[in-house]
Amino acid sequence: MMPPSAQPPRTQTPPLGQPPQLGLKTNPPPIQEKPQKTSKKPPPAREELLKMTEAIMTEYFNSKNLTEAVSGVREMRAPKHFLPEMLSKIIVCSLDRPDEDKEHASTLIHTLRTEGLITGENFMQAFLNVLDQCPKIELDVPLVKSYLAQFAARAIIAELLSVAELAHPLENGTHFPLFLLCLQQTANKVNMQKMLPEIDQNKDRMLEILEGKGLSFLFPLLKLEKELLKQIKADPSPQSIYKWIKDNISPKLHTDKGFVNILMTSFLQYISLELCMAESDEQLAAPSKEQLEQEKQLLLAFKPVMQKFLHDHTELQVSALYALQVHCNASAFPKGMLLRYFVNFYDMEIIEEEAFLAWKEDITQEFPGKGKALFQVNQWLTWLETAEEEESEDEAD
Repeated sequence: MMPPSAQPPRTQTPPLGQPPQLGLKTNPPPIQEKPQKTSKKPPPAREELLKMTEAIMTEYFNSKNLTEAVSGVREMRAPKHFLPEMLSKIIVCSLDRPDEDKEHASTLIHTLRTEGLITGENFMQAFLNVLDQCPKIELDVPLVKSYLAQFAARAIIAELLSVAELAHPLENGTHFPLFLLCLQQTANKVNMQKMLPEIDQNKDRMLEILEGKGLSFLFPLLKLEKELLKQIKADPSPQSIYKWIKDNISPKLHTDKGFVNILMTSFLQYISLELCMAESDEQLAAPSKEQLEQEKQLLLAFKPVMQKFLHDHTELQVSALYALQVHCNASAFPKGMLLRYFVNFYDMEIIEEEAFLAWKEDITQEFPGKGKALFQVNQWLTWLETAEEEESEDEAD
């Protein structure tokens, strides 16, 4: 037997199968109480979400603050199933507002997609929802299909959806002619007149060709321009013109920029025809005293109709000035014509100071001839601006 000193040291490992004896009482593990489940706040009801969406859009149209609008939508925490309805509301809120607000609504929708808050599919569902409401909306917004075509065109350009995705639900003439209107809007940078043979590049010939192809619906206001000028030629009295407009043009269009453009263009074309200045070889020369007086008298005759549609509408007055700009540009800016009309419009109180200055500052490239136009009237606009500032100072004193 080996002496204890020669034996290997005992390990503290107990024999196999026996639990270790540590000499300490092991307390049972404490029973952890499960935290009480905090009840999740339910999402807002549909009616509340719609009110929130409308409030966001009202504020957005007023402030034009895109970041705040996106934050507002994010904070709504709208459930996924509500997103198409929210987008429908955004579109509908803008339909009876100026074109600028419709574009802002599109910008918001595209930004929401960029931020991952909506999808292209959400937009498509929303778009079709609004289309289904068209018969009802048309009572208040006659050009609703044209406006929706603009929304679709901007969505295609922003790659929110493709032409094929838009075409599928519109097959077999569903919501006709919306798809064709959308194609027109998508390619709105194409000058349709430039697509015609050079000899046919004028509005009358273009309308004739479009009517022959059954496509005049693509340019409804172009046909209106022809009919209005025809009516003015038949009876240029302001009472007759106003009655024709009232009987033939929806009241909802009376505050549309396109209509105002046509109204002014028709008056300007008629005056030029009466003065025999349209195709004259001497159109760049100054008109005679008799022509100037006749021009002024015709303007005075049309003044009540112009004032009826332009009074207290600065945006529409700016549209009227653009119609004048395009008219002068089409005639290669006859000497003194633009300045003469500016002075007459001002003196006759057809166009107000704010509109002249807004036209001056506007940078849109939509209408040709702005550079030449500014050159011809810049000195007069400077005088107008100075006169307005002096008047404001006098009122302050």
